[in-house]
Amino acid sequence: MNAKQQSYPTHFVWVSMLVLLLSTSGCHKTTVSLVAGNPSASLIASNTLTTALPILNEGEGKAENVQATSISIAGASLTTPASLPAPLGTVPKDGLTTLAAAFTGSFQAGNSYTISVEGTFQENGHEFKFAVSKPVRIPPGAPGSAVSDSSSSPAQTVNGAHFPHQAPNFPKEVNEGGHGWTVPEGPDRPAPTPSKQSAVQPAPVGDPPGIDFEVNSSLGFNSNWFPNEPSGSVSPSGIVFETANSYGSYSTDGVHFTQIDPTTIFPNNVDGGFCCDQIIQYVPSIDRFIWVMQFSNGSNGLNRYRIAAASPASVKSSGGTSWTYWDITAPQVDGSAGWLDYPDLAIGNNYIYLSADVVGQGHFVVRIPLSQIQAGTTINFNYTHYADGNPAYGGHLTQNTLDTAYWGGQTNNSTIRVYSWPESSGSYSWNDVPIGKWNQGGLSSLTPDNQDWLNKLSGFPGNAVLGATRLTGGNDRSKVNELLFAWTAGSGKGFPQAQVQWVALDLNNNYNLISQQQIWNPNYAFAYPAFGVDANNEIGMSLEWGGGGNYENHVVGFWGDYVVYSTTSSNVGTTRYGDYVTIRPYTPDTKRFSAYGYGMQNTGFDTHYVVFSRPGQ
Repeated sequence: MNAKQQSYPTHFVWVSMLVLLLSTSGCHKTTVSLVAGNPSASLIASNTLTTALPILNEGEGKAENVQATSISIAGASLTTPASLPAPLGTVPKDGLTTLAAAFTGSFQAGNSYTISVEGTFQENGHEFKFAVSKPVRIPPGAPGSAVSDSSSSPAQTVNGAHFPHQAPNFPKEVNEGGHGWTVPEGPDRPAPTPSKQSAVQPAPVGDPPGIDFEVNSSLGFNSNWFPNEPSGSVSPSGIVFETANSYGSYSTDGVHFTQIDPTTIFPNNVDGGFCCDQIIQYVPSIDRFIWVMQFSNGSNGLNRYRIAAASPASVKSSGGTSWTYWDITAPQVDGSAGWLDYPDLAIGNNYIYLSADVVGQGHFVVRIPLSQIQAGTTINFNYTHYADGNPAYGGHLTQNTLDTAYWGGQTNNSTIRVYSWPESSGSYSWNDVPIGKWNQGGLSSLTPDNQDWLNKLSGFPGNAVLGATRLTGGNDRSKVNELLFAWTAGSGKGFPQAQVQWVALDLNNNYNLISQQQIWNPNYAFAYPAFGVDANNEIGMSLEWGGGGNYENHVVGFWGDYVVYSTTSSNVGTTRYGDYVTIRPYTPDTKRFSAYGYGMQNTGFDTHYVVFSRPGQ
């Protein structure tokens, strides 16, 4: 969930965003308000900078025939677009368009430069001028490294649901399009040959030869809180803990779920109270469920993450109401009173890793010792600098990460950035890897009721690396040590629909590209990938599909089968799908996967818990 509305100046001066109120042909006023989002930049050569500047319409009217007549960075020469004016199309209310521009000049990684744009648009037959400008910071150069910082948080406990219910505090979203990282254009590199097309089938009652569905259970709770964003995990004793944005739930048999209310379990009198994003992991080495909850912004604009831990036995005996917890606040990790959003969790050998965005500013990772969580004492954690992580904005952590934490981001659409943080080191580093060029735009897909279910994704999380896992040796792949990164790419460059692109990188050979493949079909779209690896070293997938006469639905499967199976049966569309689904090892038997996704019913969300495997496992 992305929360908190950004505020911008509306007076007529040359600031980071501005629109003229008078028509070029008379004293007509416009209801359009074009403003600059957060631009992104990629230094693809010492003297060549590519940029992506979102231009948002925060007014009430529709801006038609938007054109850029002037694009500049002081001291630099514009090379793309090759000629002006540059057409930018129509920008409806709450919509955006992205201006891609390239410059030659003298640029330095890590420095900021101001992009200035002037142009015109039309509304109700009248033409108006607009002008916007915004500083853009070039990410640090690669390869690079930095030393992590540290902080601490005391342990607190709760036992029993003793607090009064409080409705989740969902402020207006801030991670909407234009406020994060818009992937710039990269150098031309040959696009990979498309993989075999992937088909979709219903999750069967009788199992086909390639896959067994042991569980496909609806949680049975109708909720209209947007969005749903399911996350969950399973203990070896079979206790399932699953969340879906506004609530939590647990099950002792994987079929019947009991709903629990986070606002009655934990004190809710900080930062405006519990709001939204939740992530669940089960950590076998310490026998704990780890539950991350996001709190909303208070009057000071800050917020926090609450990290709670409980054993499966405690979840069962207490009805999910007995926890030890720690708070990590925004000032602890960003130092600039930013706002935190969009968390993720990964388990290492000795640490658990929490990642999140500082909205509009960057991306960071926190490392917490598992031993301190198990002991229920003060946690002494390290964290990366968010300003180093801009290309990873909106991204997720690598699962099965073992002795090194990994995460990824898009430096541009033909270069992926790999971040790594060995458990033996207080320093983290990053490297850029050339890959085949893919298309950033074209993130749109219509359901039968004419709803663009990728509308939200097109703004956020966009092309962020959502699926990530480490693939290590096993069976006939004893020398395998690969990093898998997956993201949603747009139509174009040979793909008629939005699709999932993913790369395999060689951890034994400087992250060299091993392969680049796709989950795609010419008739419908795939998006929101989550990847995992089972004990057989097979790649499991949990993602979404829809369009081409189909509603959006959750699907799962194994890479290499070129078929995925729909676990839900939506009967209504939405323009606010997302922002993630989940896959985890099924810890009672790690040759299986557990997955968590949802469909849309006219009665509310239909959240599912799924267990699948290869036959005979």
